[in-house]
Amino acid sequence: MMWWDERGVRGVEGRRGRVAVVDLDCEYTRRAVVEAFEGLEEGGWVVRVTEPREGEEGEEGEEEVTPVRGAHVYWGEYERIDWDSVGAGDVVANCYCIRKGLIRKAQLALGVSKWRSKRPGSLLARCVPETHVFELYDIEYFDEVLIADVPELRDIKPEDVWILKPNITNQALGVTVFNDLDTLRSVLSSDEAWNLREWVVQRYVDRPLLVGGKKFHVRVYVLAVGAAPMTVYVHDDMLALFAAETYRHAGGSGSVRELSDLGAHLTNTCRVASDGSMTEGEESGFVKLFDEIRDEIRVEGAKEGIRKVVGECFEAVSSDLSFMPLPNCFELFGFDFMLDEDWGLWLLEANAEPDFKQTGGRLNRIIGDAIKGVYDKAVAPLTGAARGTGNYDGTKWRKVYEKMVVSGSEAVGFQVV
Repeated sequence: MMWWDERGVRGVEGRRGRVAVVDLDCEYTRRAVVEAFEGLEEGGWVVRVTEPREGEEGEEGEEEVTPVRGAHVYWGEYERIDWDSVGAGDVVANCYCIRKGLIRKAQLALGVSKWRSKRPGSLLARCVPETHVFELYDIEYFDEVLIADVPELRDIKPEDVWILKPNITNQALGVTVFNDLDTLRSVLSSDEAWNLREWVVQRYVDRPLLVGGKKFHVRVYVLAVGAAPMTVYVHDDMLALFAAETYRHAGGSGSVRELSDLGAHLTNTCRVASDGSMTEGEESGFVKLFDEIRDEIRVEGAKEGIRKVVGECFEAVSSDLSFMPLPNCFELFGFDFMLDEDWGLWLLEANAEPDFKQTGGRLNRIIGDAIKGVYDKAVAPLTGAARGTGNYDGTKWRKVYEKMVVSGSEAVGFQVV
C-alpha cells in the first residue's frame, strides 16, 4: 500500500494523536472528508490519505484490504475494509458490513411488504409503489416467470406504465420504462441484461410533480451511527435532481408518449455526462436545493414526511438478518423520493455510498457541511475524540430514529422521532 499523503492536525495526543485512514477513490468526497478533519482545532488527528486505486484487484479478482493497523477510524471504500479489525473492535469503519436489506431493491421491497402487512396504516406502507420481484435466468422462461411472479403484467394495457430496474445496479443502469410486454421481453433479451438475474418491476409514478415542465426526484442524505443504540439522522439540505428533457403526461401534448425517451423519465444526474461532470450552467439546471422550489409550506411538509418514512424504513429492516448494524460503524446512505402532482410522497430506493460528486461545485458546501456533521455525530462519539468547533450548521442533521440493537436479529425498544 502506498500512502501519498499524511497530514497532521495540531493538538495531537502523545506523539502522533488519533489516526484516520481516508481511502476514497472519488476525489470530490475524499477532499470533503480530509477538509473535515483538517478543520478541527482540537481534534488531535493524523490523516493518512491513500492513493486512489479504482480498478485495481487482488489475485482472486477482489480488491485488496487496506491496512488499518494503528488507525482509529477507516473512511473509505466498502470493498477494502478490514472486517477482521472492525469485528475485533480495533477500528471504526464508515460502512456496516451487512445492509443489503436496505440498499438492494428486491430486499427493500420484501422488507416493506412485511412492514405493510403489520402496519398497513403507516406512511411507509402507503408511499412505496406497487412492487414485484422476479428472477429470470433464461429468456425462454419469460412467460412462466411472468405467470408465477408478476401476474399483474399479463393483461397490461397501454395506460399501465411500469418501470423495470435491476436489483443491484445503480446510476440508472438497466432501467426501462414500459407499457407493453414486447418492450419488457426485448429488454430482458438484450446483451446488457445477460448477466442480470434478479429484477424489480414497479408501477410507475406516471403523474409526477413537475418544475419548469421537468420531472425531478429528491435526494436525501441519511446517516446511521452505531448499534447500541443505532441512531439515524436525516440531513435537512435535500437536493432536487432533474431530468434532462421535458416530461409529458399521458394524454398531454401529442397523442402518444415516447416511453423510450429516458431523458424525460430518468432524473439521475450521472446521465448528464459520461464522466459525471457538469458545466456550471448544467449544474443549476439539473441540481437544485429542494428548498429552492417555491412553495415553502409544501416543501417543509414533504420534508417532514421524508424524515418519518426514513425512520420507519430503518425499523422495517432493523431486525432482519439482511441488515445488521455494528456498534463501531457508521454509514451514509442516499435515499431517493418522488413527489406526484398532488405532492404525494413516494420512496424509490436507498443507496449505499452515495455519489456526492453529482452535487457539483455550486452546492458543494452542502456536502462539506454534511461531512463535518458526520464527524460530530459519528466519528467523534465512536472514537471518544473531541467534537468539532461548530464551523458549520450543526442543526442540519436531524435525528429521526433510535433503536438499541442487542444482536443481529434481536432488538429492544425503538423510537421514530
